[in-house]
This record gives sequence, C-alpha cells and structure tokens, in this order.
Amino acid sequence: MKWRYAIPLPGDTRQVLERFPPDKCHNPGLLFDRYAPDWRNRGTLKREGLETVRRATPDRQLLSAVGERWRKLLESQNAFVFEASPEWRLIVGLGRKGPLEVGFTFHRLYGIPLIPGSSLKGIARAYAYLVSGRSEEDADFCAIFGRAPRREEEEGEAKAGRAIFFDAVPADSPRLELDVMNPHFPDYYQGDEPPSNWQSPVPIYFLTVGKGTPFLFGVGWRGELDKEGKRLRDLAVKWLKAGLRELGAGAKTSAGYGYFVLLEAQEKLPSPKAMARGAPVPAAVMQPQERLIWRSGIVRAYRPDKGVGRLVDAETGEEFLFRREAIEDKGWSPGRKAQVRYALVEREGRRVIVKVSRA
Repeated sequence: MKWRYAIPLPGDTRQVLERFPPDKCHNPGLLFDRYAPDWRNRGTLKREGLETVRRATPDRQLLSAVGERWRKLLESQNAFVFEASPEWRLIVGLGRKGPLEVGFTFHRLYGIPLIPGSSLKGIARAYAYLVSGRSEEDADFCAIFGRAPRREEEEGEAKAGRAIFFDAVPADSPRLELDVMNPHFPDYYQGDEPPSNWQSPVPIYFLTVGKGTPFLFGVGWRGELDKEGKRLRDLAVKWLKAGLRELGAGAKTSAGYGYFVLLEAQEKLPSPKAMARGAPVPAAVMQPQERLIWRSGIVRAYRPDKGVGRLVDAETGEEFLFRREAIEDKGWSPGRKAQVRYALVEREGRRVIVKVSRA
C-alpha cells in the first residue's frame, strides 16, 4: 500500500517517507502519531492503516532495555510491583486529539502501549473515595494522595501525596487488536438532524490492547519506608488493585472494556530477558487458587447495555453486584426475578461474585 499525504511536506521529506515501507517499522506509536498519511477516507484506507499499526511489533532488544530501566527506577523508589491483564480489551487515550479522530496512548519514544501513572492514581483515588468512603479529611487518604489547599488556606498549605503511581508497561510483547464503533445516526451526532432510521451507519475503527496482555504496575513511596510507610503504601496498592478490578481503566468501561484480572503479586520484577522473550506466564502463577462458595439467588435487575446486574441471596437476603463476565451461559441475559446459582470468592476481605448460572 502506497500512502499518500494530505499536508504540505518538503520535497526531500516526502520522498523519504514515500520510499519507506511502513510494514518495516517496529514502532507502532510512531506509525500512529507521526507517520499517519491521508486517512480521511473512513472506509478501507483507515482500516488498512490501523492494521499496519497493529502489525508493527516492537523490537525485543528495546523491550528488554525498557524493562531493565523500569525495574531499576522502581527499585530506587521502594515500589511494590504486581501484574494484571485485561479481562477482555483495553483502550487508553481514546479521546486524545489526533489525525485519526480516535486516539490511543503509546510511549512517546518506544511506541509501546502504556497506562499513565496519573490515570492509575485517579483509579485508586476514585475507589478509595467512592467505595471505601475515604476523603481528604481522612489521614490515610491525605497521606497517600495529598490534597489541594482549601478556600481559606494559602497555596503553601497544599500537601503532596507520598504514594508514587508509575506508568504501567507491558510485561511482554503487547498484542494490539482492531475494534469498531458503528454509530447508527451519524447526522444526528453531527448536529445536523434528528435521529432517523434512514441514516447510514458509519463504522469507526480504533485500536485496543488484546485480552490477556500482561501489564506491570508499580506503587512506590516517597521517603523512608518504615512500618507506617509500608502500611500506607500497601493500602494504596490495595485500592489500585480493587479499582482496576471493579472500576476499570481507560475508555468504554460501561461496555466491558478495561477491567483487569489480578495476577500473583510480586516484590521483584521478572528479568528483562524474560520480558523480551514474550513467553506466556504459567497458569499456576497467573491466578492463585480460589475457593468457590456456591449459593442460590434471585436476580433483582440486569442491564445488558452496561453489563452489570444485582441479585439477592435466596436465604440471607443479602444483595450483591455481578458483571457480565461472570455469566457462564454467554448467550443468556438473566431477567428480573430469574432464579440463579452463583459462586462467591473471598478477595481482600470482600465477597465477589465470579460465576452466575441458571438455577
């Protein structure tokens, strides 16, 4: 495929770009952000271009060097490291501005997908605030995340959080996958006319990180890691893990994207050579054995569009949330008052539904 450029370019630059075969590029971020040709055609051209980005495989020596640098950085910051992978697909940076209308977050130099540390801090903070009921009035919350100055305070009264949330990077060669949105009322979304059935759907292709791609997460600590510092750092890790599992990361979490399966926590990173090989993590290491507790329940409500439901235990009356991924019969959408069997597991002192099936 010969790529054509819509913007004015110097003659020698255009000659170099047009002679360079994009299929030989090993940096998907460079293709996506800087080497994007005229993909204004929403059909074949954009899809073929994104397929070229998807197929670009980062150099394994580069992955090894990035892993070594990342490991040394975290070791210097008293970081706790753990591994997690998307239950399905992950989209980070979909709303970024760019030539393709849909964004994606790649490392600016190395071209590998990453989850910014600022986003991870936001996930942990949201979980602490929304689920655990903490706020800036709480000493632990303030020590971990810091706080802005209140209205009556001076700027110097602001407090920086001591927890350091590092960018999450792939543990081995990442797998990119192509996905599509299909708005059925394009004229309505552009503000031209009301929604109507005669408008033609316009497919919008975008990139995702595929299911099972392992990411390495690290939470460090500013200052000395004494007994109290370790307790607070571990609390920040707990909130981040729970947020990744229950709130999700990135875009379109209401449609099931961005939820993570936590793998075995580890204080030490795998060697850079292991990261560069791209070998799969053994199943015994990926997920600790969990004891299932089966019970009977009745569905209160289920939202297929959100992939979230509620059920009540048939004996105790206790209410639980469950997600689409827990439903064992994948073609089944449980209706209100449906009788079900469900399985619970104990995770960090909480009971979580992991399986739902017909009674």
